[in-house]
Amino acid sequence: MKTLRIIGLAMALFGALTLQSCKKDPCKNVTCQNGGTCQDGNCRCSLPWEGSKCEVDARDKFVGSWRGTTNCGGGPEEDVFSITKSSTTPNRIIIEDIYGELTSSSTFDIPTQTVNVNGTAVTINGRGNLNGNQLTLTYVLTIQGAAVTCTGTYNKQ
Repeated sequence: MKTLRIIGLAMALFGALTLQSCKKDPCKNVTCQNGGTCQDGNCRCSLPWEGSKCEVDARDKFVGSWRGTTNCGGGPEEDVFSITKSSTTPNRIIIEDIYGELTSSSTFDIPTQTVNVNGTAVTINGRGNLNGNQLTLTYVLTIQGAAVTCTGTYNKQ
């Protein structure tokens, strides 16, 4: 009786190991680029990368000329600016004289930074959101202690 139990246990263990070894690795033929990792047959990408193989730079959607209106409390004003990619920081875009850091493939934060505008120190921080070819910005400008909230909607040219 004891021998039958041992044989039964051995057969069950052998069966389980055999079934386990038949499982296919879903990541076996998946090659993720730019530091992406495969999970369950799909690439998981780190910013700024996206795409099925992490081959697309999400910043490319932001790069170019933008035209629209900005409102900082005094009524809408026409605005034109350009965005480029940082060559040194992977998830950074350059918006004229300031920069933004991607938080997803369609959003970015403008970390607090100070720029010189005609000899005056201006501090800015905010965020941006891209929906198709339309960019929405919300940011705060602080000049000599006075803060102004600005919003803008822009279309890619």
